[in-house]
Amino acid sequence: MASQRIITLSIGSQTVSLAEFRACSKGTLSLRAFETRELLADPAADASRVSQASLAFGEMTEVLRAKKQTVHCTLPAQAVFSRLVKLAHVEPGKLVETIAFEAQQNIPYPLAEVVWDYKSLSEPGANEPEVLIVAAKSDLLEDWTGAAQGSGLQPATFDLAPLAIYNAFRYNYGEPEGCSLLIDLGSRTTSLIFIEPGKFFVRVISSGGSALTAAVAKEFSENFTAAENRKRTQGFIAQGANHADHPDPDVAKLSKVLRNALTRLHSEIARSIPFYRSQQGGSAPSKVYICGGGATVPMMAEFLSEKLTVPIEMFNPLQCVGASETFDTHNLARIAPALGEHVGMALRADFQCPLTFNLLPPSIARKARQSQQTVAMALAGLCACAPLLAWGYHLNHSADLASTLVEKQKPKVEELTKTANDLVSTKLEIDTLLEKARPLVSVARDRQYWTALVDHIHSKLPAEKVWITGFEIASADVKKPAVPPRIGKNTAPNPAAQSKEETRERLVLRGLYLENPKGIAVVEQFGKALQKSDLYDVAPEQEWVRNNVLNPTEWAQEFVIPLYLKMPPASSASSPQ
Repeated sequence: MASQRIITLSIGSQTVSLAEFRACSKGTLSLRAFETRELLADPAADASRVSQASLAFGEMTEVLRAKKQTVHCTLPAQAVFSRLVKLAHVEPGKLVETIAFEAQQNIPYPLAEVVWDYKSLSEPGANEPEVLIVAAKSDLLEDWTGAAQGSGLQPATFDLAPLAIYNAFRYNYGEPEGCSLLIDLGSRTTSLIFIEPGKFFVRVISSGGSALTAAVAKEFSENFTAAENRKRTQGFIAQGANHADHPDPDVAKLSKVLRNALTRLHSEIARSIPFYRSQQGGSAPSKVYICGGGATVPMMAEFLSEKLTVPIEMFNPLQCVGASETFDTHNLARIAPALGEHVGMALRADFQCPLTFNLLPPSIARKARQSQQTVAMALAGLCACAPLLAWGYHLNHSADLASTLVEKQKPKVEELTKTANDLVSTKLEIDTLLEKARPLVSVARDRQYWTALVDHIHSKLPAEKVWITGFEIASADVKKPAVPPRIGKNTAPNPAAQSKEETRERLVLRGLYLENPKGIAVVEQFGKALQKSDLYDVAPEQEWVRNNVLNPTEWAQEFVIPLYLKMPPASSASSPQ
């Protein structure tokens, strides 16, 4: 029998990857191809992460020739909510209702806005069953579904990355004798997976490789991208005081910065182990495995072994999985830390796995239901037409028979026509209610408008020398906000710009800049940074107020930058200043 092709997709915060496996008739799994792409590491680029990933999906799909193929996807830990809930003893018939109630109490979003699933981790009939509940926002799932479908892939499952890694561990290592801790070092999060006979527990720590990069960026006073490149090309984890420093001062400094940042992560791991033992009744880990992108940082295993005082191994998800001849030993060792999720998802496609979830987006669920309904209707139609065809073949008076059937169907047609009219009336009522609700929707958008605007402006501030002292809203009937007289360069008014913008609503941004060698240039740089926004347009520089005359008695100078709001809320004129 021909081997089955399995395509898996791992969606990470900083890396996306696509893998192809073959499930053979002998019950074996083999890795055939693997492609990975990097996304912008800077958290400031999160708004464009889906569009970046969409382009990466298209490139990888072309390389693997996987268009129109079904794909099994994993979501990063920070994108999915998970909670282990212990239920009180309930009757078997009320278990589903009890779990739904617990989901409503524990999931921090309305259930109408999420896709959620659950699995029982206890034996049937347990007195206090434990249930693992997972949930993801519907709009997030739809975004990733659209990105995958845009590249020609057809998502069939969405699972949580730590659970896929758990399935890969059980396939390759079996059930451990003692307690094993699997640490998945990701970009934004670190997942701790405790595995021992009869027990399973996951805890997600909101710290990962990005925290190390942020520490490097702060220490070396460089942007996030440059710090990430420095960490990848020169970084390693410094060892204890008994080890000599690297001869290059910058590299030695970098290794110590990474060690200090990892020390904070180790503290979170160290606190999680007693929590698991006290709250979940587990045992202390006797062995620790590491995987994920952070596991490839040199000396990571040695650092964790020193801190946790237990043996550390690199998790090998290919221990019981074959590989194509195109992969040599070096390549497999290089990509192995990133393959745990892929192996776990490939296993659930054709094998029995101990723990699986499927957070299927609403659009795909609807499509599946419609497909099932179409098949059922087609079969029903075939069954309905078969007797007619038989009668038509055997009888010469088919016209009379058709007329008789039409007469019999008339009452049903009339009933369906009435139902259709009722549906039209109901739709009109729904449209009326939606029209009435439109102002409420607008108010809900307005409530978030000012928070988003202030956060956006705050994100554009430089690290030093410039700060904001106040905002002032000029309503639409005020042609020009009251601002101090312009002093210094660029003071000539621009009548054309004033006539064009005077009817638009303004947000007057006031601030101070500290006396510095660059002078007024720090304000101009801040103004240029503000120009990249969908919320407002920055006024021409002729309308800015910039005091460029040094005053020996003042340590800071004032500046004013007007912003023309693109879509201000209806209540903006009366908003607090």
